[in-house]
Amino acid sequence: MVLDPDRALERAEDFLRRHMKSRATREAEKRARQRAMADFGRRFGRASMVTGASAAGVLGYGLAVAPVGATGLIAATAATIVAAGAALFWPSRRPQGSAALSMVSLGTLTLEAEEWLLRQRNLLPGRAAPSIDAILVRLHDLQPYMAKLDPNAPLAGEARRLIGEHLPRLVNSYLGVPATSREANPEIGKRLIGGLGIVAGELQRLCEQLSRDEMLSFETQGRFLETRYGADDTIDN
Repeated sequence: MVLDPDRALERAEDFLRRHMKSRATREAEKRARQRAMADFGRRFGRASMVTGASAAGVLGYGLAVAPVGATGLIAATAATIVAAGAALFWPSRRPQGSAALSMVSLGTLTLEAEEWLLRQRNLLPGRAAPSIDAILVRLHDLQPYMAKLDPNAPLAGEARRLIGEHLPRLVNSYLGVPATSREANPEIGKRLIGGLGIVAGELQRLCEQLSRDEMLSFETQGRFLETRYGADDTIDN
């Protein structure tokens, strides 16, 4: 078997790009961890409420009705443990698969897509990392606007199709090709990278359109300040 130096170098570069996380990826992972911790905090709060309510119920019953015997206390404790455990370990939100991305609310679409893409990252070619990073950044930039966007607005439909349908369909169709076929035909990887680049570009366009009102407000305020104070050396009160 003849070793192709170029191919070996390409594989090494691909491996390094896949496993050496960029700043965009690290920040996206940090946000995902923060959401996971917030979710755990909510579950812990639920478990604490269940435990407190159960203890108050047992105490109230004992004072108002009849003393709770040892058997009743054991049964109540067991029920409390089961209920508190369910509240603690039942997640407030579950990671969404690609099939569910198109059905989540606009307010959480970019968050779910970000976490989904992070899970796919190591399955994709290392050469796709720059495009994946660009998508992660744009998804984060879009989040404040998506939460306020009217679900019936045309841009909402565009965002839902692009993020919830076209992006996962592109990645899943690539992963659906057998690894041996992808290895034998480098053009498949190039098409994936090209498609991810298009998605990143469209997300950038959506960011620009959704932030247009804020940009206009900023420019208007800047012109006002220039008109009001620009010609003066001092500010009059």
